[in-house]
Amino acid sequence: LQKSKENTRVICKRCKTMLGERVSSDTIKYYVTEVIIQPSEGSFSPTPRSQFVQSMVAQCLVELSSAKSTFRFTVKGDNGKIYILIWLLNSDTLLVESLGSSSPRSVFTLFGDTFLPSSGPMGTWNAVKVLYQPCIKSRNKDLADAWENDIGVHPLKFPSETCLELLLILGLSTTSLPPSLQCMNSFQV
Repeated sequence: LQKSKENTRVICKRCKTMLGERVSSDTIKYYVTEVIIQPSEGSFSPTPRSQFVQSMVAQCLVELSSAKSTFRFTVKGDNGKIYILIWLLNSDTLLVESLGSSSPRSVFTLFGDTFLPSSGPMGTWNAVKVLYQPCIKSRNKDLADAWENDIGVHPLKFPSETCLELLLILGLSTTSLPPSLQCMNSFQV
């Protein structure tokens, strides 16, 4: 690990990815989307990056919604900017895909891994259903400001690159839906 001198960032020496930040002289906070911790015994099978990010963010949303009874979240970068507004609708959605489907459902991301992984004989996987608004390039600034000042909205902080990655993942998920289901009350689904 390499400590960045200009601030409190903790950066991987090998890949230059920001892993977390130094909170105090003896405490480092790692971002859950950047570090995978696995037992040392057994074989290591790498998880595709977009699948891992989706899983970790979904887990954060579910845990916080049950612990704090909050369902609205701002996704902020390490630069302090809000990238996404997320409103959690359902945390127990089950997606089912017919293996006999005529159109392939696997979407490949810029990260080179399968976006919608199917598991099991029926192609089923657990998902959370969210509404979201992108906030990059000053989009939805008034709404983002209102959410930031609302005590019922919980902030989630990730590296800025991961926020952009999450925005891409959400966008790909939205485009996989039928057009009539892609929007709800000016939010994307």
